[in-house]
Amino acid sequence: MMDYPTLKKLFQDRDKNVRLFCLKCATRDNVDHLEEFVLEGLRDGRPEVVIAALKASGNIIDPEVSAMIVSYLESPNAILKSEALNALMGQKDKTAKKAVCDFLKREEDPALVATGIKVIGSFKNEEFIPLLRAFMNYADERVRANAVEALGEIKNPEVVEILKVLVSDRNNRVRANAIKALWERGIRFGLNTLPEELRSPNSRKRASVAYILGEIEEERSLDLLVGLLNDISPTVRNRAVISIGKIGSSRVMTHLIDAYSREDETAIRDVIVSTALSINPDLAMARLTEKFTREENSRMRANLIKSLGNTAAPQAVLLLSKALKDSDSRVRANAVEAIGQLNDPQLSEMLFPLLHDSHNRVRSNAATALWKLGGMGSVLTLKQMLRSSHKQMRASAAWALGEIGALQFSDSLQYLTNDSDPDVRRCALKALAKLSKIT
Repeated sequence: MMDYPTLKKLFQDRDKNVRLFCLKCATRDNVDHLEEFVLEGLRDGRPEVVIAALKASGNIIDPEVSAMIVSYLESPNAILKSEALNALMGQKDKTAKKAVCDFLKREEDPALVATGIKVIGSFKNEEFIPLLRAFMNYADERVRANAVEALGEIKNPEVVEILKVLVSDRNNRVRANAIKALWERGIRFGLNTLPEELRSPNSRKRASVAYILGEIEEERSLDLLVGLLNDISPTVRNRAVISIGKIGSSRVMTHLIDAYSREDETAIRDVIVSTALSINPDLAMARLTEKFTREENSRMRANLIKSLGNTAAPQAVLLLSKALKDSDSRVRANAVEAIGQLNDPQLSEMLFPLLHDSHNRVRSNAATALWKLGGMGSVLTLKQMLRSSHKQMRASAAWALGEIGALQFSDSLQYLTNDSDPDVRRCALKALAKLSKIT
């Protein structure tokens, strides 16, 4: 933890990286007189430093800081304008509120206008109802959707009637935000239209329904969401899984695991596993272990282990240890990688036997994982692989050296760039490129 005097002395250095470091530490440690660092950062002029200062200004109530933030709303740099808007989120200062309103009157970039509308919503003030209604006629759907969301933040009877009208809007995001805002007020208006919208050929409509069902978090929504796990659109399926996770009912666990078997999209498979674990870790692992044990397709077993590794869930250790003994090399390689992702040095003992595996990828994964876990037992294995007569072993060793960033192997990699096999040369060159970034 950095103290104020140390950071103040460091911040006198004009070096960009030093100032970025100081702003990060000052924000993280919430040091005394944080506004001093923020003000100086806002005056720095270099975009990277100004952005860091804007991000650090969130909890500071200071007229001078607020004035500096507002000044960046007129910057020619779109990123600075966006960060300045985010820094004004939830501000109670009247000058800041007026500045955002003025900004919206002159800004033409729809993305920035959408962010500005979101900031207006964070003020939660009924004086902005006319402004938000005016933006309901804006061409860009992001702006209109954010305007509905902003209206939903305002506690005023007039808003309810506006939202009821918007439930029938032509845009799916606008409708979704209106239904959600009404539901949050205890008004179930528009929910009866959802089953019908699920039959729409428009996948964006179906995705919006999946979103709403997750937001209202009702047990009765689960059956509709389970049905969407079979949707032809990956976006809809992904949204359905996320919404099921929000509701968090264990009764759909079997449906989730079955959906994993049917899913072609890697990213969605990962979401399914992480969602199942978030709902009920013990039940999820029991179902996943059962699936792994019964699965005859080795590719599916490998995918399952890969997904588990991406969750870095400690509950998966028992299943991963079982996968280390699988007959398929892809399964073993993914299991080794998954154990490494758990980042637990105590698991190193499980990996040592895999340094002698017959498959090159399993060996290289084991060496990589052990190195990252602090074990030095991988060095001998990598040296042996580099001298192997099998090109796959040499190529995998080169890949592993690039992953672990072992600078002491630079000479060996350089030697491999002259290897007789083009795949080995390519792997060696890629590894050297990674090492050059480290240095």
